[in-house]
Amino acid sequence: MSNNILDINNLKIWYRVFGGYSKVLDGVGFSVQKGEKVALVGEAGCGKTTTMRALLRILPEKQVHIAEGEIFFQGQDVLKMKPRELQQVRTKGISMIFQEPSAALNPVFTIGTQLFDVIKYANPSLTKEQIKNIAMEAIKEVYIPDPERILNCYPNQLSGGMKQRICIAMAIMTPREMLIADEPGTALDVTIQDQVHRLLRGLVDKKGMSLVMITHSLGVAREMSDRIYVMYAGNIVEMAKTKDLFLNPLHPYTLGLMDSVPRLTGGGLSEGIYGRIPNYLRPPTGCRFHPRCPRATEQCMAEKPTLIQKEEGHQVACFHA
Repeated sequence: MSNNILDINNLKIWYRVFGGYSKVLDGVGFSVQKGEKVALVGEAGCGKTTTMRALLRILPEKQVHIAEGEIFFQGQDVLKMKPRELQQVRTKGISMIFQEPSAALNPVFTIGTQLFDVIKYANPSLTKEQIKNIAMEAIKEVYIPDPERILNCYPNQLSGGMKQRICIAMAIMTPREMLIADEPGTALDVTIQDQVHRLLRGLVDKKGMSLVMITHSLGVAREMSDRIYVMYAGNIVEMAKTKDLFLNPLHPYTLGLMDSVPRLTGGGLSEGIYGRIPNYLRPPTGCRFHPRCPRATEQCMAEKPTLIQKEEGHQVACFHA
């Protein structure tokens, strides 16, 4: 019997845009085990957030066409769920920390009102006193002093780091099986970013939750995850345990990401990756990375590579890896 809490199979998602369909996801496969911490790594625009928003069914339905695929959470296909079943997933199964805390919090309501609404929605039978106690305890868990005062504050009265901590508190204060963190430290300075990541990792371990960390930083992925999926232009191009990926990266895109990391010990500027992600209205044939790949051949231009296992637990989608 599978120990996976999440299984995404051959997911293809297109956006309806002027001029046709923007084919963003092109057959994504992704899994998370119970209690596992997984990172989804890639450049901005590669489809990381789209993949996870599809899991919660919070993509704009009128603009999105799911061409193919399945998303199983705890053995049930999310894409076939009725509204009541989906509500259960959102209130008791999965929570998500969004990338920009200022956009995630409503500016016209106090922090207390927003926290209370989340708790009440998940547990309608609780009293006002119980709801307030849960909210205050959640604020204490994310190391914000004077929770009574914070409950009466509006988002604009808090710093960026405090707002991100409130978003974390909101995501973990009711019991959940899985947490999705969409680059929770991007808008913060490096010292606060490190504090947020440490806090997040500690809370996930304490509560026994599974974690999906969306990031464009291999350093963050290394710090936060047990296993890493590398995504490029709507495809998973490599998957491995975190240690194995850094010891033996196989895909040219993974190597390019590692070469893009700033060097602190001399040796010149980082190499970077030539070019940019493709136009999804007219994506390249074959391997979507071939226009930027130093190893590309005619086979790469004509055929799409599939994930094959090179070592135990280490898969790569490349004809020349």
